[in-house]
Amino acid sequence: MRWSGLRAMTTATAILVTAGSPAVGTAQTGGVREVSATERGVIPLQTRLRYTTMVVLPDGEEILDVLCGDRDFWVISATHNIAHVKPARAGAETNLNLVTSSGAIYSFMLTEKSSPPDIKVYVQSEEGVPAGKPKYYSAAQVEALEAQIEELQAAARDQARHAEEAIAAYRQEYPARLQFPYGQPKYEKPFFVRSMWHDGEFTYLKTDATELPALYELKDGKPSVVNFQVREGTYVVPKVLDRGYLALGNQRFTFEQQER
Repeated sequence: MRWSGLRAMTTATAILVTAGSPAVGTAQTGGVREVSATERGVIPLQTRLRYTTMVVLPDGEEILDVLCGDRDFWVISATHNIAHVKPARAGAETNLNLVTSSGAIYSFMLTEKSSPPDIKVYVQSEEGVPAGKPKYYSAAQVEALEAQIEELQAAARDQARHAEEAIAAYRQEYPARLQFPYGQPKYEKPFFVRSMWHDGEFTYLKTDATELPALYELKDGKPSVVNFQVREGTYVVPKVLDRGYLALGNQRFTFEQQER
C-alpha cells in the first residue's frame, strides 16, 4: 500500500515536469521577427546576456562597415548581409549603424534586458524604394577588380611583346623575300622608272614621274587595267604582275618577268 502511494506520487511529479517544460522550437520561433527599415528610422533590438542576436539585411546587401557606440560591452561581427550582436554587460545600451555597399545605412538601438531577446531579426527594405547601384565596394571586391586589371594588363603586355617579336621577325625575314625579276629598267621620260620588284604578294615600281600613268596587266595577250596606290613615289600593286605596261598618252613602258 505504501509502495503504491509512492508510485502514484512519482508519476504525478513526472507529468507536472513534462507539462511545464517549454519546447525549444517554440522559444526560437518567438524570438524571430521581421522589421521594415526606413531612411530615417531606428530599429530597436532586444538582447540578453549569453544570447546572440542575428540581424539579416535584405538580399543583395553587403555590410562594409560596422559602427557601434560602445565597443567595450558589445561584441559585433558582420559578413555579407548578416550581423551578429552580443551584449557583454547587463543593462548595456548603445546604438549600431551598418553601412552597406548600396549606400544604405541601417540604424539600430541595442538594449540588454532579462526579458526574452530577439534571436533573429529580418530587416526588409522600405517599400517603393528601388535598389540602386552599389556606391561602395568591399576590400575583397576591390582586390578582385585589381586582380582582373592586372591580368588584363599582363595579357596586353604579352600581346604587345608578341607583336614586337612578329614585327622584328618580319623585318629580318622581309629582305630575303624581295625579288627583282623584271631586270634593270631604262630611266626614260615620261615614266622615269628607277626599279621594279615584288615580294611574293605585291609588285612595286619606283618612279620619279610627275604625271601619273595608267597601269595594265597582260594576260593571254589582252590588257586589263590594274589599280595601284602611290606611296612616296612608289607604285604599289596588290598582286604579283607577270607582264604589263605603263601608259601615258601614246607612250608605253613595258615590263616582264625574266626569271621564272
